[in-house]
Amino acid sequence: MKLFTSSSKTGRILKLSSLGIALIIMSALMMAIDPLQILVDNQLTLKPGTILYNLWLNPPLEVFISVFMFNVTNVDAFMSGHDAKLKVVETGPYVYQEVLENQDVLFNDNNTITYTPKRTVRFVRERSIGDPMDDMIFAPNIPYMGVMSAAADYSVFTSMAINVLMKKFDSKPMLKLTVHDYLWGYEDPLVHLASKIVPGIIDFQRFGLMERMFNEGHNVVTIKLPDKLKPSVEASDELAGNVLDREFSIDNWNGKTGFKNWDYNENRNKSKTPCNTLRGTYDGTLFPRNIHKGETFRVYRKAFCRSLPIQYSHPEAVNGFDGYKFKLKANAFDSDLEDEETSCFCKNKHCLQKGLGSIAPCYYNIPLAVSFPHFFNGEPSLLENIEGLKPDKKRHGTDIIIQPQLGIPMRVRSRFQINLLIGNVKHNRDVSLFKNMALPIFWIEMGVEDLTPGVKMLLILLFRVLPGIQLVLVITLMAIGLYLVSSALLYCFWLPPSWFTISDTLEHNLHAERKLKANTGFLPLLKQPIIIEMKNVPKHSADQLTHEADVKLLPIKQNVMV
Repeated sequence: MKLFTSSSKTGRILKLSSLGIALIIMSALMMAIDPLQILVDNQLTLKPGTILYNLWLNPPLEVFISVFMFNVTNVDAFMSGHDAKLKVVETGPYVYQEVLENQDVLFNDNNTITYTPKRTVRFVRERSIGDPMDDMIFAPNIPYMGVMSAAADYSVFTSMAINVLMKKFDSKPMLKLTVHDYLWGYEDPLVHLASKIVPGIIDFQRFGLMERMFNEGHNVVTIKLPDKLKPSVEASDELAGNVLDREFSIDNWNGKTGFKNWDYNENRNKSKTPCNTLRGTYDGTLFPRNIHKGETFRVYRKAFCRSLPIQYSHPEAVNGFDGYKFKLKANAFDSDLEDEETSCFCKNKHCLQKGLGSIAPCYYNIPLAVSFPHFFNGEPSLLENIEGLKPDKKRHGTDIIIQPQLGIPMRVRSRFQINLLIGNVKHNRDVSLFKNMALPIFWIEMGVEDLTPGVKMLLILLFRVLPGIQLVLVITLMAIGLYLVSSALLYCFWLPPSWFTISDTLEHNLHAERKLKANTGFLPLLKQPIIIEMKNVPKHSADQLTHEADVKLLPIKQNVMV
């Protein structure tokens, strides 16, 4: 059997087969190198012009801060000794929106990026229970009671001298103020005096705890970038949590790699523990990509005066997108000498009650402590002297859902409570009524309720649209390539006999036509004419021949062209 009947046919077969093989190779390469993953890797890194960089400069997350005040309802009855317990009523929420901008960005030669975070807060009336400018509450006088509590550890003469000074200011343990003034600043004579004596430390004359917490000042932060020279982390679920210094983790904060307030010494390795080491923590806006189940991260926020551990809990989807839920560890606010994750919080080997974490070193040594709301996960004795607290796991726990491939938070509920710790006060009758109590001031929920439309669109493109387009393209290229190659093979090795008969007939006619030496005036469109030389045919015979053979007789010119 003939394989090829002509050189033109050979060329067509070669073109078909070459194109088919090229399409098959292209499809196989797309499956092997995954161009979509290359595009994602390129766009989801912190470098100018990428999607992630533009999102990171002005994070599109809508962060709402809901504040719940503890309004003391029996001030007079408690102060007179009539009521044995302090009664509080939770009031709120008063909602504020936090907007973050990362400014003064600088890329360093050691594969890190340095920037200055700037946070601004605005009140959101439509989400709040009332107007903080109008709503009044009774709440502890933090500067006054804080100083008296701290003085309990001083000598008798020092304590009495401070007590005399407080009486001169006519300070009271409880204040009646608007919610706004209590949170964002009110005039206090003690704070005013301190600002005159030590202006380098107390650089403000109005005291508001929220103002102190969220006015973080000027900070310069350096975080790590992905290292292209190192292979991607392929740790197992059990070991993934031991990976340190991954991308987007904090390298230093204001040049410090640890918490000096918690006895971190960069020159002494023995002083370094997980609870006082800053390097390797995250600021909560970005986490490493390709997160594994079972991992634990430590999140740092300056207002907490510590890093907080979040631990993998279970997978949970948000708006149809896969996510991993992380929960704040139950012992996040504990201090235990036997636990290296919390031992550094025991100052002078003195640990607070379970569920309380001191933040005093970051707030002018005022004896403040952070805890879960309503002392959830705390020592039961914390509830004994206060009426109105009801710990609830669902309402007072902290969790965050992270998209594991991208490392971005999709839903956040970070809840914590600020408390004023009263020591064993002896020389001030009013304050001594509160001795050895942890007074709840307010609790806060910092939440990201939903993804913004821009982030949703990005996730839809990355996880639904683009993978579908790539899969369809791979299948289409492979199918077309296989079709072309198989058609070429059939054309070579399996041609029906009729195909060869037709081909031979066509070639024979073309060859005969080239041998004609007659120059015709015209040719019929559908039939091959029979050309007869007129001079040798009688007229009546010619007419009969034309009718019977259905041919056209053409005049023959004298000049015949071969």
